[in-house]
Amino acid sequence: MNMKLNMKKIVSLLLGCALAGTMLAGCGPTDDPHKSSGGKPLKLGMLTNMNISEQQQAELMKEAGKRGSFPVNMVYDITYYDNLNSMQMGLESKSIDEMSTYQCVSDYLLARNDKFAQTDFKQVKLEDGFCCAVREEDKELLEEMNKAISAMKDDGTLDKLVQEYIKDVKAGEEPHAVELEKAEGRRILKVAVTGDLPPIDLVLADGKPAGFNTAVLSEVGKRLQRNIEIVQVDSGARAAALSGKTVDVIFWAVIPEDKFNVRPKDFDLPKGAATTVPYYKDEIVHLAVKK
Repeated sequence: MNMKLNMKKIVSLLLGCALAGTMLAGCGPTDDPHKSSGGKPLKLGMLTNMNISEQQQAELMKEAGKRGSFPVNMVYDITYYDNLNSMQMGLESKSIDEMSTYQCVSDYLLARNDKFAQTDFKQVKLEDGFCCAVREEDKELLEEMNKAISAMKDDGTLDKLVQEYIKDVKAGEEPHAVELEKAEGRRILKVAVTGDLPPIDLVLADGKPAGFNTAVLSEVGKRLQRNIEIVQVDSGARAAALSGKTVDVIFWAVIPEDKFNVRPKDFDLPKGAATTVPYYKDEIVHLAVKK
């Protein structure tokens, strides 16, 4: 996986819960967050999002504080990372104080790194729905994928895959690799995976895709009668891979599911793209290095 760090700094944001892009954090680790940071902004790492500018993010967060959605005394200095490995390195090197991720990713990382701990903050329940993204002109593909995902929800397939590839995976173990069915004469569907959200989006050390998303893709391929071809990209390269037609599908894009409606629904939707119905939801948490 590409280990190159590509990050951008934005000004400190006044907000109760840090939000930018694919990740939105909850409230800070103490009643007064400045107690743990010496009065300085907490440096927060997030994976790069796909469709919102830094200025827009700042305006959204300031507006959230003004209308009382979050306590206005929270101050974060946000750094964006193009992949999970770089963000973990930033946390371990203390370039950032905390990183924002999902609960299942937190569980996966904590089982493998005893330096990390999930922060004890007053958490506002914030969730993201995971979708696929396709190019807007691929209306037939979007309709086919929506039908397949909806059918997998209705017949219990998605629930079974969540149980097998996320909930039943023992701490410290890897979900097994998933074989993608290949049949002669079928059309190829090129799908971007990142490996940046294990065990949701996971690429094993030997380069084989594994985990929940790959299991979902395998089932989608069977239902669409397509051969799935996996293309690994960093999280920050998802939009370019889709618009440049390197891939036909991004597997994953997210839409906000939180009650405050701070984020626009298309904050992680690249220009010229459309999202499927959600196939998974998870809550957003913070990780920090143990003190």
